[in-house]
Amino acid sequence: MKANFLRLRELLQREFPGQWNSIQGDNYPAPEWTSYVAPVISAVQMFAMVLILMGDSVWTYVPGFQRPPEFYYKMKANPALTFIIVFLVIPAYVQSFANTGAFEVYVDEKLIFSKLETGRMPNVPEIVRSLENAGLTRGA
Repeated sequence: MKANFLRLRELLQREFPGQWNSIQGDNYPAPEWTSYVAPVISAVQMFAMVLILMGDSVWTYVPGFQRPPEFYYKMKANPALTFIIVFLVIPAYVQSFANTGAFEVYVDEKLIFSKLETGRMPNVPEIVRSLENAGLTRGA
């Protein structure tokens, strides 16, 4: 997304010269809950690594377990699937919520284009037209 912003900034400086004090871009904030889920996923991954390295004996150290639970035997029977789910699928799923894909264009704190609202990236003529409608003069 940064490349899209840099191209847009270059275009705006060329098409509307001298009308900008600065053109800035920033990442749209991820939902707050993703910051809480990330450490949990890390803990699950670390626990999976400990299980791989120590095997069945690790369960004697986990409070409330006399022996390994049933899901552990299923995980042990399908190690490739367990690895894919724990280290690839779950983190990718959470990351998909953290990346909003936002591309918002504001002029004087007025929103003139929102990828979040439209679900698509703007094209150049659309942005230029929106800026002209917002009162900027092209080639001034």
